[in-house]
Amino acid sequence: PRGQGGGLMSALMEQVVPGLGTIRLRPLDPERDAAVLHDWLRRDYAAFWGMHRLTLEQVRDKFRAIVAEGRIEALVGELAGSGRLLFLMEAYRPQDDDLARFYLAQAGDRGFHLIVAPADGPAVPGLSFHIMRLMCRWIFRETAVQRIVAEPDLRNDRMLERCLQTGFRLDRVMHLPHKTAQLVTLERTDFERIDARGEMPPPKAALPAGRARKVKLHLLAGRIGRKLGIYERNW
Repeated sequence: PRGQGGGLMSALMEQVVPGLGTIRLRPLDPERDAAVLHDWLRRDYAAFWGMHRLTLEQVRDKFRAIVAEGRIEALVGELAGSGRLLFLMEAYRPQDDDLARFYLAQAGDRGFHLIVAPADGPAVPGLSFHIMRLMCRWIFRETAVQRIVAEPDLRNDRMLERCLQTGFRLDRVMHLPHKTAQLVTLERTDFERIDARGEMPPPKAALPAGRARKVKLHLLAGRIGRKLGIYERNW
């Protein structure tokens, strides 16, 4: 790719999405991408990112720092031919992150964060599934990676359903210092089984029945624990 001066950057990986076109994965360019990401992050659906009050320059500075540090791999997916951004993903090593305090992180683990663009125009069936699929294919390109983990907010049903569609399994609830999260894990073999099915309707996925009551109890426990400075790690 060219430098970060607004020139075109080479695609790292591509995914064809029926009814939409080709999504191309490329490195995040804070100078080029910050305005679009700032618009996403200040919307209600992105509240779980906790960046809705940041100014455009604060968002740009945050992503500049991420890129400069190099500890987190920040990539965006854009629609070929239009350059329209469709998602932002961040991949990281849990062993080097505070998350390792709350679950047994393994050397072959990679974590991720993902935000998808707000709906624009006619709905594309399975778009979120194909985005998740591309993200996981990229992370698993590294042969040392055997498992992908994530810690969505326990209330983020939409993200959890996306994870289940892509082969993730619900693990346990974690009471982190800043949120109550649902640990999800995806083994390489489980993803390869789903990915091998090719361009098909996304698998159906539903969260467990009776979950609402458990969510309320965990949120209450999390609030009490944070107030007392106690974080339970083994629920």
